[in-house]
Order: sequence, then structure tokens, then C-alpha cells
Amino acid sequence: MQNSHGGRPPMQMHPASVLVRQILVLNEVMEFIMRREMDLNETDFQAMQHLMKQRSMSPGELAKVLHLTAAATTTVIDRLARKGHITRTPHPTDRRRWLISPSEQSVRAAMENLMPMILDVDNKVRSYNDRDQAVIVDFLNSVVASMGSRVAALENGPAPIPPTVHTDSRKV
Repeated sequence: MQNSHGGRPPMQMHPASVLVRQILVLNEVMEFIMRREMDLNETDFQAMQHLMKQRSMSPGELAKVLHLTAAATTTVIDRLARKGHITRTPHPTDRRRWLISPSEQSVRAAMENLMPMILDVDNKVRSYNDRDQAVIVDFLNSVVASMGSRVAALENGPAPIPPTVHTDSRKV
């Protein structure tokens, strides 16, 4: 059977694949709520996510992971500092550099929102026997690997398409 586009009908997705998609959508909703509660735009929220993961970064490191210029990153850092989300401390070995760290208050607020969900998931996975836990971990590892390889492919981008050359023999 073919659809109206001449191709095969779409394959029915496995329930696990549908659930992964729902997780991605719910993650977006969760991030929106957290951005709203923290009074952050999307870029500032991404900066906070990187800072919470790394615990501290130089402005240059932050610029690199955000894919921003130094000037744009300085603007992000200034906004986060004004709102009390970060602290700036001198680099321990290079007095010309600074380290940016999330404020304890921001970390605490984020964890208050996330920990109930994290603990629910942790309790659920621990309710399975060791063999089933290993299957769950294997599946989630494959999801992470698939997403990681797709992110890498998208970041590298497709090969550039050469410009199309139009020839017109009817030149005026």
C-alpha cells in the first residue's frame, strides 16, 4: 500500500520510541517552566545548564559551548550576575582570568524542581531486578549514543551544496 506521496506508509513506531519522543517534549516543557521561574531567556538558561554541569568555567569556555562570541558571552554573564545566578571569582593560577560559577541559590532552586522527578525515576528503575535494570541501562545508553551521534552530525553540518550554475544561451 502506498500513501498519497507515492511512498510506503509510515511505519508504526515502537511504544518505546514514542515514549522517548514524549520525554523530549516534556523536557522542553520542563525547561520552559524553569526558564520562566528563573527569569532567564533560552541562551542564559543554556549557560546555566553548562555551568551547573561543569561547576565553573572561564568565559572563553562558556563562549565555546554556547557557540557565542566573546562579546555576546560577556552580555550573558552580566545578565546572569545581575540576577544573582552566577558568581565571578579570580582564576586560582592566572590572575588575568575569571571563573564563572552558578550561585548556590540557583543550584538549590534548580535541584528543588528536578530532584523529585530524578528520585521518582531512580526509585522506579531500582524496583526492577538486576537483569531488567541492565536492559534498561543498555536501552538508555543506546538512546544517548544515537542522540549524541545525531548531534555531532548536525553540528558538523551537511556537506555544502555547490551553487547551481544557470546558463542562458539567450543573453541580451
